[in-house]
Amino acid sequence: MSIFSINDNSNYGSILSQAKANKESKENSKISFANAFLKQNASKLNEIQNANSQTLARSEVLNSTNTTNTSNNTNFSISSKTSSPNYDISSEFKNSIYTLKYKQEDTSNIVSLAYGYGVDANGYMGSDFNKAAGLPEDFKIHKSTLDEIERFNQHNMASETSGNYYDSFDMASIVKSHYNSFNQVISAFPNDKTSFSEADLEQLPKGLNDGCNQNKEYIVTHIFNAEQFHEAQAIKYSTMNLGMNLMKLDFSPQSMEQGPSNEGEFNPDMSVYPQNEDGSYSKEALFMSFLKSYSPIPSPNQVVLSPEAKVREAKLELEMKANPSFSVSLDDIMTGKVDFASLLKGYAQDGWLDAGIYAMEKGVAWQNTSIGYGGAWFDNQFNQAKANGWKASSESINSYVGSIMDRLNNLIGQTRV
Repeated sequence: MSIFSINDNSNYGSILSQAKANKESKENSKISFANAFLKQNASKLNEIQNANSQTLARSEVLNSTNTTNTSNNTNFSISSKTSSPNYDISSEFKNSIYTLKYKQEDTSNIVSLAYGYGVDANGYMGSDFNKAAGLPEDFKIHKSTLDEIERFNQHNMASETSGNYYDSFDMASIVKSHYNSFNQVISAFPNDKTSFSEADLEQLPKGLNDGCNQNKEYIVTHIFNAEQFHEAQAIKYSTMNLGMNLMKLDFSPQSMEQGPSNEGEFNPDMSVYPQNEDGSYSKEALFMSFLKSYSPIPSPNQVVLSPEAKVREAKLELEMKANPSFSVSLDDIMTGKVDFASLLKGYAQDGWLDAGIYAMEKGVAWQNTSIGYGGAWFDNQFNQAKANGWKASSESINSYVGSIMDRLNNLIGQTRV
């Protein structure tokens, strides 16, 4: 006879509750350990998945999808153990990892993998990619766009190595950093705005200036309307290009269309981002337009270089250390890290800014063929004056530098992100 009475429901219920609690504790410990493992070994797992196990992972996820559809269970499950030496993780532990990655996500429409993330039957990246890339949950970015990012970057470095320059790309990170920049540029509109009329397009910025953060990722520092961008260009050309890394933005309706074939440019397939029935453009199409102007070039921590490329990069780094180049950013100027006024005076005294100073003295706009009409006429007048002995005076240099600094401070204050 049992030591517990058959009618002793309180004790029996206590035992069941304890057993259930022990089971839940075990499952939670398993998930917690998997989570810690992922955090500590994320880069290694990505390297394994991307470099060694793409085909295997695709097969496992697809098999899991079939199992999921049959059982109506929304979590992926991997029940077999692979014989691959590069992917030899126990089935039970892999279950925890994949459950963590896909938990509470609808995977019923995932039919394949690309760059380590799910792809649906129409070729759009799954919710796991959106989450990793910081995109809205319902954002539809097509796999062909990621393929074009890879093609564009490989092509532009093709002459530097005998094979591919990059071994792999962290596509989620690349898209995330550029989508953040895109959001800065369109920040005048609400975050939840998903369609844009031609009138909306007219209001968007016409240019930007960028810099690099501590991770060497490109970040937007200033955005310009048409008048401000023209002024930024004029200051840039009047100061030997110091402190400016300007990009012209084109959000015209034509930019939402398929561009002509040009291997050296980023040219995504725009047919997968169709115009809305009311004639407006989706946020996805607008993002593609942005990437056409502001090319999706990865930072060093978003790619894995090929062995040959690593040798080249190491050599370039040594050369740069041996022959450092001088560069100035707008942040350097704003924070006073660089005495920009003194720097300009030095350039002016060496004659590098003579054209701008001459234009100021004569009360005419300095022009060349890059920023306006009349460049040939101005060049003739200026060169004739130089031949006749014209030289910038100290007073003219001080006046010119003061004018540039006033214009620059005004522009920076109006356009800083």
